Amino acid sequence: MKKNFLEVAKFEYLKTIKKKSFWLATLFLPLFIGVIGLVSGLSSVEAAKQMENPISFSKIFIYDPQTVINPAFFVAPYESTTDVEASKEMVKADKTVVLVTLSDDYYQDLTSTFYYRKDADFMGTANLPSVINAFVKQSAISGISNPGVINILNGKPTSTSYTYDENGTLVKEGFEKYLLPIASMVVFFMSVYISSGFMLQSVSAEKENRMIETILSIVDKKSLMFGKMLGLMGVMFTQLSTWLIFGLGIYKVVMSKFSLPIPIDFSNIDLSLLPLNIFLIFMGFLFFAAIMIGTGAVGTGAEDSRNLSSIFIILSIFPMYLMQILITSPNGPLSIALSYFPFTSFMVLLIRNSFGALPTLELVIGIGTSIIYVVIAMFLALKLFELGCLMFNRRPSFKEMLSYFIKRG
Repeated sequence: MKKNFLEVAKFEYLKTIKKKSFWLATLFLPLFIGVIGLVSGLSSVEAAKQMENPISFSKIFIYDPQTVINPAFFVAPYESTTDVEASKEMVKADKTVVLVTLSDDYYQDLTSTFYYRKDADFMGTANLPSVINAFVKQSAISGISNPGVINILNGKPTSTSYTYDENGTLVKEGFEKYLLPIASMVVFFMSVYISSGFMLQSVSAEKENRMIETILSIVDKKSLMFGKMLGLMGVMFTQLSTWLIFGLGIYKVVMSKFSLPIPIDFSNIDLSLLPLNIFLIFMGFLFFAAIMIGTGAVGTGAEDSRNLSSIFIILSIFPMYLMQILITSPNGPLSIALSYFPFTSFMVLLIRNSFGALPTLELVIGIGTSIIYVVIAMFLALKLFELGCLMFNRRPSFKEMLSYFIKRG
């Protein structure tokens, strides 16, 4: 049995990773993120260049009837004008000339009007309102004698948050607080929903094309089921390893090329939460893989099995719609209830643990219930596999499944 079990695992693993579709699907995500990162980096560089040189006009006439702007600020390309009509004629004749008129009651309504040719520089005209507003603001600030007020108006406020943990220790808070939850959720989705989907596809496809009859003449049902699970677990690790390697590579390339600052203090990430997160991800994979095996076995084909599995997928992603409640009230009644409902427990426990909001007693209970749910799911999946894998024309009824569980349990 052991030899058959390992042979099935090896066959299932190699069969999956040799498919072009598997590698296309696996490589698409990191490459897509890489392209997005590259485009974002280029956009940031271009935006920085635009900020360094926001003005692309040879002359900017400013009509200022209330003398809002300090005359000392009028240096090229800015020029004060009192003849609006003459300035408009110059704008019509030259696309690099712009006219800005401040209203007659600018101190009250803060209204300005811009005149430029239709073929004028698009980025220049887009940036011009914010540039003029900053120009007026700086002119106003120059009339303030108090250096503290000038610093408040010119400076960019910064803030730091600290929290006290359950031991009374002061801990600095930042974006890193959300890094572990986000990373854990991404890995959970990828491993549980994408990788366990291979299990549904494998079982339902072999049943539909009746290959499963030939396979079961060589190996027993238990070896086939657990061999498939082990093989596709290897597929999951292959996917995650590929994503990790490509992700780190893309991160280094993007960061080295564009030098984008990321305000994350990695030393503030609580890595003591990681082991339980890995355990919950692993148990979640086993649970949903077992669900997919049972669903694939009782369905009449690939399409029917996908339809049957949709209800379980909807139940499992239900906590995503309650994410705000789970984050703001991780120890509330709803969060606790969902922590022990089989289809939501793995994700909810993962979220609560990632934020350090899982009490020790609930942690122990959560580990115990996760193991129990996986054992029950495995047992039910094996029975459904035994009952349904050779029923090609119809699904087994609920009464037939219940009767089979009782007789063979």
